[in-house]
Amino acid sequence: MIAIYELPFWSAFLIFILFSFIGWICEVIYVGVTSAHKFVNRGFLHGPICPVYGFGGVVILMLPPSLYATWIPLFLASMILCTTVEYFVSWLMEKLFHTRWWDYSHYKIQLNGRICLLNSILFGFLGVVVIHFVYPLMTDLLNSLGQTWISISGMIILAVLSVDIFFTVRKLVDFANVMKKLKDFGETLNSHYGQEEWFKKDSFMDMINSVIERAENRKEEFSQKILEKIEKLQNLHLPSVESFLKKFPSIKSAKYREELNMIKEKVHQKIELSKKIKNNEK
Repeated sequence: MIAIYELPFWSAFLIFILFSFIGWICEVIYVGVTSAHKFVNRGFLHGPICPVYGFGGVVILMLPPSLYATWIPLFLASMILCTTVEYFVSWLMEKLFHTRWWDYSHYKIQLNGRICLLNSILFGFLGVVVIHFVYPLMTDLLNSLGQTWISISGMIILAVLSVDIFFTVRKLVDFANVMKKLKDFGETLNSHYGQEEWFKKDSFMDMINSVIERAENRKEEFSQKILEKIEKLQNLHLPSVESFLKKFPSIKSAKYREELNMIKEKVHQKIELSKKIKNNEK
């Protein structure tokens, strides 16, 4: 069996894409069956791929070819390598965007909520399946295409993927900016009214609601700018933020915990309202 680093660049790239696509399918099926009970695009990107699975698959194929014919050593190596990839990706995404996109804290055996034993075991089994069954099928498929079509397909997919990554990164940056603006506004409210007895500051929503209640009878105590911002928050509509929350309901943020909880609550209310409307229509 040929190691992935011995393949031409475009062949290796298509292997990465195929693993990313298979991972995306697994995520969609798992979430659809276990929790959402409907189709949810679980990838960060708009397209049907989860690159973290692509990297995991490629990492497995970077193992020494001497392991390819084994079972238990291959299982253990795949388990360790893929778990390392998952931990690193979780850490990197949190450092870049101050948000943890998945969390395994509720599992009995886990590490910092980034990885868990159950997933690690699944990664081990997947590594064995990939090497013994999936990878040979992939190489057979690529061989049937021929190098010319492999190169053309790879270039087209890379171009589309680059555009997808650009818009996804922009959404992620917008997401981080929204959280920062909400946190800054909360700090503004706290600096203005933190010493007032009526001001509640246990959570971001408590601060907002206490100002709204106070403003009902004493509107003159508040600047028009602050009241306008609160009114906008009450009618907040953030499609990009809401789409991430639907894809990653366990998303957490140490830096923007209260602000994220507020957005989650609004998304939950919107979903419940949508359900009521559908039930009434029936």
